[in-house]
Amino acid sequence: MSSSDIAKYYVAQRPEFIDFVKAEAPFARAIDIGCAGGRLGSELVRQGIVGSCDGIEPFPDAAALASQSLNRVWTGSLEANADNVPWPDYELLMMADVLEHVVDPWAALRFLHQATAPGCQLVLSVPNIRHYKVLLPLLFKDEFRYRDHGIMDSTHLHFYTGSSIVETLNECGWKVTRRDSHMKRSYRRWYMPTRLLEPFVAVQYLLMAEKQ
Repeated sequence: MSSSDIAKYYVAQRPEFIDFVKAEAPFARAIDIGCAGGRLGSELVRQGIVGSCDGIEPFPDAAALASQSLNRVWTGSLEANADNVPWPDYELLMMADVLEHVVDPWAALRFLHQATAPGCQLVLSVPNIRHYKVLLPLLFKDEFRYRDHGIMDSTHLHFYTGSSIVETLNECGWKVTRRDSHMKRSYRRWYMPTRLLEPFVAVQYLLMAEKQ
């Protein structure tokens, strides 16, 4: 990432993610896996959506920033901190655009399912690889080109559609209880065939899942 991309990563705002979580609030204690600079978690606390929020962050500078606003932050990857985190203490796990960066997302999701208490909820967002800006170049230009950011971010190791992320969560023991998408407001107007357009214009899918 460039220095400007890193700066944005540290303090990125996620209003669509916050609104999605708010519908299920409140949660006593949460952990943000891949918390960046801690802005998401601190905003959830500020709004009373979660009582307290911890974080895990692989980038040391971002983790240091997050530690100023979150309750506790572990520096390093999820895998590196697996044995350090008190997983049964959390009612809510958060992975905001994180799963696509994990080397083995199936192992990570199964571990989180095994390590957490019954009834724990997982909220996550993933980019939608079925977006028209990916599909059209692939279909008509034979182009599948990585970028510095966005859906085709060069750091993405895995790609998901709306149905494939649900299938992945189910395979790993999580029951999806709610799903929504992040798209431009213009696609949600009353005269737009939103349900038909969603698979092709949604930038991200947001999902809430419960441990079964």
